[in-house]
Amino acid sequence: MESVSQAAVQQHKAEKPTARIFFPNLNGLRFLAVMLVIIDHVEENREQFKLSNYWNVPAIPLLGQLGVDLFFVLSGFLITYLLLAEKQKLGTIDFRAFYLRRVLRIWPLYFLVVGMSFFVFPYIEVLYFPELTPLVSQQLGYKLLLYVLILPNAVTHLFPIVPYVSHAWSIGVEEQFYVIWPILVCYSRRYIRNFLLLAGVIIVMTNIMWALTTPARHILPINEITTFIKYFLAFFRIQCMAIGGVFAVLLFHQRTQLLRLLTARPVQWILWPLLTILIIRGQQIPYFTHELYAVLFGMLVLNLALTDTSVVSLRLPGLDYMGRISYGLYMLHPLAIVLAIRIATAVGIAAGPTHHAAVYLIAVAVAIFLAAASYQWVEMPFLNLKKRFAHVSSGA
Repeated sequence: MESVSQAAVQQHKAEKPTARIFFPNLNGLRFLAVMLVIIDHVEENREQFKLSNYWNVPAIPLLGQLGVDLFFVLSGFLITYLLLAEKQKLGTIDFRAFYLRRVLRIWPLYFLVVGMSFFVFPYIEVLYFPELTPLVSQQLGYKLLLYVLILPNAVTHLFPIVPYVSHAWSIGVEEQFYVIWPILVCYSRRYIRNFLLLAGVIIVMTNIMWALTTPARHILPINEITTFIKYFLAFFRIQCMAIGGVFAVLLFHQRTQLLRLLTARPVQWILWPLLTILIIRGQQIPYFTHELYAVLFGMLVLNLALTDTSVVSLRLPGLDYMGRISYGLYMLHPLAIVLAIRIATAVGIAAGPTHHAAVYLIAVAVAIFLAAASYQWVEMPFLNLKKRFAHVSSGA
């Protein structure tokens, strides 16, 4: 069994906390995660627009879920690694600076999309969303308040979805994770135990709620409150981010024996095909689908972070750029998909495989254009400001 290379170990072991931490492969992985979500949403939107689609193929809905899970694992890995480096450098974690960095990274584009989705898109005819656009104005105050409070994952379970911003439920989960995570990292000594304990608590609570609200059992009354708690917990996947954090601890603290096992070439050659087969099959794992995929994704992230031992390289200039604009790709791709459907129909492309392919090509092109514009004109000014609050800088 081949061990992780000595160069890789020494690189991370000797790396000064003040140095710029950069995992070049991970930008490409971000783009792949976005593409999984886009494929899912193209098929879902084609279903909603009454166009031919593959929404009933089990692998398609799973792609979107796993794309988000991969984002969660990546976030947990990167944030944990940066927090550990900051704690090593300062002896503590600067909570104010951490939260300001998250605000400057997430909020500008998030609130732009929220505002446009509530007050602009519903009044543009070409962006009319079948059955859902008329519902945007209903209970507007409650929905808007929850989005403003960064609780979009609560809106999803209380009200009809708001087109073009409903996918931001995952942003809410990440922001809620960021509230507790620096505290846990700062005051923990046994990181892996505590991270796994948190993940275990969420997994147990989620499965208990599903078991107790099964209609055949009626152990708990099936009402609005229990239904909300049940689905909120099901989408409150901070356990996936905690799992990503575990792999960051292994790398940062150089748990050499585990690293040798997890980064061995035979393990990597099994990991990539295994993930591919499971995803293509649309394979669900009873009770633990997201957690088991998160472990596999964590192994993937760990191996890609160690670029000199990874059997796969995503270090391509195009992929790197797509990774850097991936937040914009994620937030703006629903708009791009609807525009693609409208454009493909307006230019007279006949329904069928050609129309299907055209929607994909146009949607990806429009999403990249919108994300690039967002990165340059909306996000970059705040990213430059964010650097002032960074004790440990990151290029990942």
